[in-house]
Amino acid sequence: RNVYKDLRQIELACDSQEDVDSWKASFLRAGVYPEKDQTENEDGAQENTFSMDPQLERQVETIRNLVDSYVSIINKSIRDLMPKTIMHLMINNTKDFIHSELLAYLYSSADQNSLMEESADQAQRRDDVLRMYHALKEALNIIGDISTSTVSTPVPPPVDDTWLQSS
Repeated sequence: RNVYKDLRQIELACDSQEDVDSWKASFLRAGVYPEKDQTENEDGAQENTFSMDPQLERQVETIRNLVDSYVSIINKSIRDLMPKTIMHLMINNTKDFIHSELLAYLYSSADQNSLMEESADQAQRRDDVLRMYHALKEALNIIGDISTSTVSTPVPPPVDDTWLQSS
């Protein structure tokens, strides 16, 4: 039921021109068209518009909405790609710095043989891991020997106790 059918105008209060345009587009999609003498362009002067075919107006509005949707999708895609692009550029700049300056500094400042030596902690860790490897390999061999060399003997027959006298 249309409660407001006698009212001839609607007042909108919006924060921005985008909101006003959005409301106007929503009303046009709903089939609410402004009267000819009420329409004004952005300068405040009255427009000399002639009534176009309502179907054509809806088609134009549909195309406008599709274009707006397309532009918003492109805008969102670009906003999503910007952090990735920035990270890509940062990583490439860091890689170039490492290749050009840092490696040159390392090779020029110290003895290359001392840079390639293993630290004492790493050597200790390597020895521990090797000992653990050999111990586990030995345990695996023992377990393998047990399961393959175990021989089962048959259970002896039951004892014949019929010769015993029952008391």
